[in-house]
Amino acid sequence: MAVINFIKNHKKIIVGALAAIILGVGAYFIYQYLHPAQPVTNESQEQAETPSGVETAADNAQVPISGSQAQEAAQQIKYIVSSGQQPQYVVYTTANEAPAAEKAAQEKAGADFAIVTDPANPTETVDTSKLSSDTQISLNQYNVQAYKKTLHTVSYAPKSVRDPSPKEVGYSVSRKITKDGQYLGVGVDYNFDDKAAMVKLEYTW
Repeated sequence: MAVINFIKNHKKIIVGALAAIILGVGAYFIYQYLHPAQPVTNESQEQAETPSGVETAADNAQVPISGSQAQEAAQQIKYIVSSGQQPQYVVYTTANEAPAAEKAAQEKAGADFAIVTDPANPTETVDTSKLSSDTQISLNQYNVQAYKKTLHTVSYAPKSVRDPSPKEVGYSVSRKITKDGQYLGVGVDYNFDDKAAMVKLEYTW
């Protein structure tokens, strides 16, 4: 009864709040529809070796990353180039087939996003749409995994600071559920004092 009276007395506020929520959700899905994620970004080699270049590719893929993550990825790309290595994936195909090949390589690597560069022209960004469809091209592809797909955690708790013998041990495995590195998983703990095992659900961010 109290709930019904509350709803009646605050009907306008409740309706307004529901309308705002519906509009917000609708606006989000409209934005997602009009601005789909682009998991593969073409950049110059010079740009790919900078944190800002990595951040641009992450933004295009709608994958939130921190400044330190961008810097680490840029350093890895720069190291591959400076050491004379080839990236794990080299796209060798025609200009017409390049976008599909790049997307397939990104998905096969399980990468959050990828950066594609032209090793022959390190200061320029290749635009395959401006090339003849049957033009043979060779592009370097750097697949970036900003967040691990799976986390494994092992825990150990001693009986006390002075007694290192185990009181409780545990193991859990979690899978990434969002683009910004949130995980949901399951695990099990064993308590030696109680001689009992406990199953647990874990959420990590």
